[in-house]
Amino acid sequence: MEPKFIRETNKQFASMTKGLKKVGDSLLSDSSLFAIYPAKKVGELIGVSETTILRFCTMIGYVGYNDFQKDVRNYMLAPNKWAGEKGERDSTFAERMQLDISNLHYTVENLDNELLDNVVDTLINSSKIIVAGYYQSFSYAHWLSFNLSYILHDVVLYRPENDAGMLDMLPKEACIVIFSYYRYALDTIRLAEEAKSKSIKVIAITDSRVSPIAEYADFLLPINISNKTLINKGPVTMSLINTVIIEIIEKVKSRGKIKSTYKFLIKDGEDDE
Repeated sequence: MEPKFIRETNKQFASMTKGLKKVGDSLLSDSSLFAIYPAKKVGELIGVSETTILRFCTMIGYVGYNDFQKDVRNYMLAPNKWAGEKGERDSTFAERMQLDISNLHYTVENLDNELLDNVVDTLINSSKIIVAGYYQSFSYAHWLSFNLSYILHDVVLYRPENDAGMLDMLPKEACIVIFSYYRYALDTIRLAEEAKSKSIKVIAITDSRVSPIAEYADFLLPINISNKTLINKGPVTMSLINTVIIEIIEKVKSRGKIKSTYKFLIKDGEDDE
């Protein structure tokens, strides 16, 4: 069972003000700040007032910052208690893999099924799909576009050196999927802003509900995990991508519109239907 401060932050997040959301996202991203520093210092570090920190504590059910901080510290001192783990792990390798598993468990518990259904339907019904990601996010964009191209028609991996002006030539009902992770490449944010201005649906996969790309997204899929390093984001992101791909496959197959390339290049090891 997850601790109260995580559970209540997720529960109350949608109704929070912009400042309170910034506190909540920082807590979910790096709870160690709140375990170490007083409210005033945390506010300085994340760019909000001490009053906002205190209002956040009240909103998620604590009588004050000290009460809240004690809960966070207890969680950080004994994370296994919350994860339900027993016994010692065999090695540091197993420990690192267990962290990935814990992040996946946390993501599963906080999935927004309605949002994912809307994302899947948007992709299926789009006349053209552009997938973009810079730096480390390019690998995610490549994996998604590569697989989607064997299932859906007209899927393109965006390459800035060749595709400048592409948004001006998109057909109606097109959409764009953008991966935007810290340090948030400025070009992808501008791409999302341009798409939004042209009424192109934007699906953003990012590592924060208050990341710069969030304001331009029609559908925002945040990877909310406690350890948001480059390495830790990978397994959760790939799992989310694969989940979307598999759901698309099932829905397209049920409509009898699966591309022939799916059978030969993805449907490996399955019996023909």
